[in-house]
Amino acid sequence: MKTSLIVVLAFILVGCESSRQSALLTSQQATTAAMRLANDKASALYQHQPFADGQPAQFVAGHWLWVARQGFGSGDIQATVELAADGSTNKVDLQLFDSKNIFRGF
Repeated sequence: MKTSLIVVLAFILVGCESSRQSALLTSQQATTAAMRLANDKASALYQHQPFADGQPAQFVAGHWLWVARQGFGSGDIQATVELAADGSTNKVDLQLFDSKNIFRGF
């Protein structure tokens, strides 16, 4: 009886521990991974790797979020990268902001 109770409690503790979300990467590791992913996508789309610096990744709601904006041509390029707590990629989004289009209506 005592053995089965200990086994049941052990499973409960393991289950509680595994269900908690925690960051498995450091902020620096998440930042480096996000920057690499953003540069890989920018290289594929624009043949340029503009991201070399920026704010550190933030751990928000159970995942890493990294956003950076860099000058590019006549505008800016912005990267938003979301990584799971373990560093696996959730989303890499690039937006190109071209200042030539801003003043066309004037």
